[in-house]
Amino acid sequence: MRPLPAAFTLSCALAACGGAPPAPAGSAAAPALPAPAPGWGAVFHREGAAVQLGGGPLLVGPRGVGPGTPGGNGACGGILVSGGPAHAVLALPAAVQASDDPARQPQRPFANPAAVVEAAAWRIDEALPAADRFSPQGPEQSQPARQRGVELGSVVKVRRYGGPPVLVASGVRDCNGVLAILDDQAKTRLDALPIPGACAVGRVLPPADLDGDGALETAFFSEDTVLLARLDLNAAAPKLLPLGAWQCPR
Repeated sequence: MRPLPAAFTLSCALAACGGAPPAPAGSAAAPALPAPAPGWGAVFHREGAAVQLGGGPLLVGPRGVGPGTPGGNGACGGILVSGGPAHAVLALPAAVQASDDPARQPQRPFANPAAVVEAAAWRIDEALPAADRFSPQGPEQSQPARQRGVELGSVVKVRRYGGPPVLVASGVRDCNGVLAILDDQAKTRLDALPIPGACAVGRVLPPADLDGDGALETAFFSEDTVLLARLDLNAAAPKLLPLGAWQCPR
């Protein structure tokens, strides 16, 4: 495998790749996305081609992990990559070795009752900046995930030892996204990470110990934004710890 170009290793700077603009003078500063996680990378998809920004050869998708093959230059300072799992989202650090251990690979999530999904939409609504009169709104009863302009991405149940399950949910409104932990009935928001500049609907990467360090990683991923986070389920109050973010606007 040929060495990766420096632009690939460093990934694109958010300012050059459509990150959220600075807040006007005198206003409260908008939350900033974390820098790309050292060693990790993100994968975006443009016109049927995968573009990798940083990371090593092992790619992570919602249904598994596998090696990709680098090609020519791609969008946002990345490189085109072929092969790997379908709908790849992340690239693991180069030092991470492949593993057949199911705990090291994202698994198909459990289905959630409609009432829980509807409640999750309300918790995501509460975590996002307030809707305004320009926010599109969908019929609340026929499309509960679109209440008050919220585009709910996905709701993933995660089981844990010594405590009830939790839900990891994602959503966007007005180019602001959020990745949140909810209780198992989506009645309480336990923690949340704001994701400014995320305009496309974001999904949740099912949590797994991707790098083999004993901790669970998850991600918010969409057409324009990937945010990598560690899921701390051992704490008395479960938390999301941001590890890094990448953006590649269309």
